[in-house]
Amino acid sequence: MLLFAWGVHLETIILRVARYRWHPPLPTACTVILVVGSDARSHSDLACAGGVGVGAIALPGYEILDVRGLRTAVHLLPRSSGRCGVYVLVFTDGDRYVGQALDVVVRFAAHRRVFGDEIVGLAFLRVEPDRLDVVERAEIRRLHEAGLPLRNVVDTPGRLGATYLDELVPRAEQHSWLTSPRRHDCDLTTRREASNLRSRHRSRFDRLAADARFAVLCQPLRRYVLEALPFPERTELSYWALSAIPSTNRHTYPRLFTLSVHTLETLFVYTPRHEPDTVTFRMNVDRGVLLERWGSFRRLMSHMPDLDAHIADHYRARPDTAALQTFLPDRFLRLLSIPGILPAARRLNLDLMRKGPTTHWRTHCYDLADIALGLR
Repeated sequence: MLLFAWGVHLETIILRVARYRWHPPLPTACTVILVVGSDARSHSDLACAGGVGVGAIALPGYEILDVRGLRTAVHLLPRSSGRCGVYVLVFTDGDRYVGQALDVVVRFAAHRRVFGDEIVGLAFLRVEPDRLDVVERAEIRRLHEAGLPLRNVVDTPGRLGATYLDELVPRAEQHSWLTSPRRHDCDLTTRREASNLRSRHRSRFDRLAADARFAVLCQPLRRYVLEALPFPERTELSYWALSAIPSTNRHTYPRLFTLSVHTLETLFVYTPRHEPDTVTFRMNVDRGVLLERWGSFRRLMSHMPDLDAHIADHYRARPDTAALQTFLPDRFLRLLSIPGILPAARRLNLDLMRKGPTTHWRTHCYDLADIALGLR
């Protein structure tokens, strides 16, 4: 029994020594700035500011741990001190990732297996389990607004780091497209097709094409695709998908088609079940770009009285989204001509593509895409 007690006591001493070595006590009014990559520094880099920071951002209350070369953080964060909370990973290229965990030591080990030695820093803030979601979202927003590149997919407007999209559409072309007011001319020689998808969704397209309401929808759809999607002939299927007569809300507000980018529906047309002749267009756009031009939703709606504009705050995949809704194809075409609308739609679509590929590619209807790209 004495040997066991001494062993426990010795283990406690070792843990305390190890923790002191890697994370020494800090003066009350100091901030640790942990810089990674070619600008890496030690924990002795202190700047008095009243919190703990990663990069140039203060993170009050966080523990900053240098985890270079470590496969586990078990000795740095004893279970008795609490391991439930929000954490920030720092990568060698300067990217960050904000996450939450009931046991950050277990979660760090999982991240290390995936990213290997890319992870060089870990900041940890103890948070009660029922506040994890709120605190995590707040920290993601704060770091993004400070201009730090994040690897998070949800709760961020866009991913600032390099993505697979850059291999398909170089960054210079993305920037040129985003700032150009001109309509994109498709180079259809770069278009690729998965033939099995065309045949799989042919019946749905035939049902849509036979609908008396469909003919007047083609021009608005074509204009949106050619003017609001970056290089649609190149990004088709991988980054955007167009579904004909999807099953969404089919018993209440059945849709004629839905265009999705990443995980978010950026344009869809539906008709209420009890009012089949009322064709409604719903388009999601970047709220920041929209309000930069118009100042408020009220001012925009006064410019186009039959327009409904509001915050779409239920999309975790893309905060700061605004929803614009109007009736009839000609009203939607007019909406696309209003200053600030297309730039806001472009910003949203490009940000979503930079997050990753579309998750709805299996429902892509090539026959409907032919019309959207001007091939029919």
